[in-house]
Amino acid sequence: APLSVHLRQLNLIRQAVPALQKGQYTVDSNYVSGNMAYVRRYTDSETDSLACVTVSGGATFKNIPNGKYVDAVTGDVQTVTNGTLTATCSGKGNARVYVCCASGFDGITGAIGETNLTYLK
Repeated sequence: APLSVHLRQLNLIRQAVPALQKGQYTVDSNYVSGNMAYVRRYTDSETDSLACVTVSGGATFKNIPNGKYVDAVTGDVQTVTNGTLTATCSGKGNARVYVCCASGFDGITGAIGETNLTYLK
């Protein structure tokens, strides 16, 4: 049952964040360094969604918009002021999904353990 609950919660994150559903991703070293880490972004006429993801171990995300980032897994909030976000992630399978809430991005409400996780447009 714990694994099923965890998978359901990860699916809620994916459903809530447009970048994770249909965004282009990059592992380019100009934007991300770390083991199993990437940046995804999706834009259309109504949405601009950015997510910084690390799946196993820490990662550093570079050249990203300044502002507030919320980890959809833990609810941790980081403020980026120099275009760089360092995400700590201990051990395998401890993903972090920092969603951009900077100017032009509305971000998310809730965290993985909450049922009201939604992406704000």
